[in-house]
Amino acid sequence: MKKLCFIELEGVLTNYKEYVANDAKVKEFVESLYNFCKENKIEVFLVSGHHETIAKQKMLEKKFHEFFDEKHFVFVNNIYIENKSEEDKKLHKEGLAKNPDFNDSFFKQVLIQRVLKEMDLNERDALLLCNDVWVDGYYTSRFSKIDFALFEENLTDRGNKIEWLSGLAYFNFDFDSVKQLLMNFPSINLVSLDKYVFEVMNKVLVGDNVKNSIRQTIFKKKMDKIEDKL
Repeated sequence: MKKLCFIELEGVLTNYKEYVANDAKVKEFVESLYNFCKENKIEVFLVSGHHETIAKQKMLEKKFHEFFDEKHFVFVNNIYIENKSEEDKKLHKEGLAKNPDFNDSFFKQVLIQRVLKEMDLNERDALLLCNDVWVDGYYTSRFSKIDFALFEENLTDRGNKIEWLSGLAYFNFDFDSVKQLLMNFPSINLVSLDKYVFEVMNKVLVGDNVKNSIRQTIFKKKMDKIEDKL
C-alpha cells in the first residue's frame, strides 16, 4: 500500500489548455480518493504548478478546500521562485508577467523530494497521478523517481495531445483504477517512454543541425559571390 499520493490540479482536475474537466466526475473522483486515503492512512497532496494566486482561486472555484487543507494543497509561491538560480528566477518572473496562468511543471519534482525527506519515506512509498508524458512521466523517472500513473483522458506531451505509450500505468475517473494503483502498483516498462523522448529530442537536434547546415551553405554562397567580384 502506498503511503503518499500526489495528484495534479491542472490537466487532470481542472481545465488546462485544450482540456476541459468534467466537474461532476471530478467531484466524485476527488471525494472517493479523499475517503480511501483517509481510511487507509495515505497522505494525499493536491499539487499545482500555478502561482499561489491562481492556484488558490481554482481551488476555491472547485471547492477542493473541502478535501485538502493548507498542508495538503501545495503550489508555487514567492519563496520557491526566489530560491531558484538567477537565470531560472528571471525566466519564471518573465513567464508570470506575460501570463498569470504560467505553469512551472518542474515544481512538483522539488515538492515530492521535499515531502519524502520530511516524512522519512522512500520513492516506492509514493504515487503521482498526472497526465503529461514528458514533464510528469519522464521528469518523474529522472528526478523524484516515484511511481506515476498517467490520466488516460488527457494524455499529453507538454500540453499537446498524444497517443498511448505502451508499458506505462494509466488511470481514469473510475476510482477503482486508482485504488488498484495505491494498493499494489504494477510493474511498468519505461522503454517506450524513453524511446519517445529520445526520438523527439533527436528530431529537434537534427532540425537544428539542418538549420545550421543551411545557414552555412547560404553564407558560403555569399562569400563566393564576393570573391568573384574581387
